[in-house]
Amino acid sequence: MLYISQRNQLLANKVVHTNSDIMYAGVVAGNNTGEAWVDDLSDPAFCMVWSEYLSGFHFMGTCCEHINGGRLRAFIDGVIVPFLKGKGVDSFAFSCDHRAWFLIICEMLPHEMKKGKQYVFRLMDKSHVNTELILPIGYEMLELNMGFASGELARMENYGAIHTEIEKTWGCIDKFLELGKGFVAVCDGVICGFASTHMRYKYTYSFGTEIYNTHKRKGLSSFLTMTLLGAVISESADVWWDCGEGNVASQKTAQKVGLTFSHEYEIGWFDIK
Repeated sequence: MLYISQRNQLLANKVVHTNSDIMYAGVVAGNNTGEAWVDDLSDPAFCMVWSEYLSGFHFMGTCCEHINGGRLRAFIDGVIVPFLKGKGVDSFAFSCDHRAWFLIICEMLPHEMKKGKQYVFRLMDKSHVNTELILPIGYEMLELNMGFASGELARMENYGAIHTEIEKTWGCIDKFLELGKGFVAVCDGVICGFASTHMRYKYTYSFGTEIYNTHKRKGLSSFLTMTLLGAVISESADVWWDCGEGNVASQKTAQKVGLTFSHEYEIGWFDIK
């Protein structure tokens, strides 16, 4: 049986380890939106984490072999499936701290499982960071700082999309302003794209970028990401860049700004009825 737990650094200290996914670790620590279920409320060793932003689960902790397969299936069918349906999510997606766990969980869940891979890029060497990228002509870059929610940016087209993005992963603008960073590109009073920190665990950030409509393929994504990377480096922080194996554009952006491929991991998902 798994029990819903309060998310904070005390829980993170018990279940987040070297192999844990930083994006889900931020949820466990209470920085980012989601939920956490544990095997023991007083001394948890195993945690099942839901990320509101990623719409997926991650299994983390010190072990999962002692989890009873029948109970896990009953928990997912009886608790998690209604939880997902209530959010309008039509599939159960998950990853694990260790590949061995992934295989165990797949065996525990006798559904028609689909599988894929995620690639992670990290900041291996600061000297590799590309600082020579140039903001395309006609664009202006602005920081998502204390005034962006009530100042000039708040009146621009596409502001609502950025506001929604931030609230979905951080919960509220104030938490983003306290723990996160971001930059936007503007042209003729329109927000054309952004790069921001989506999740944070201690001093490691995950990045997210989005360029809108006709402004794609002009170098905005790389420039905004490079600027965000520089802001993170100035705090002696680290980066976790995560993208799907089929997202070649994201992989190229990571490499262009100076990030290095770190590792890959498997994800699994099945449709819920």
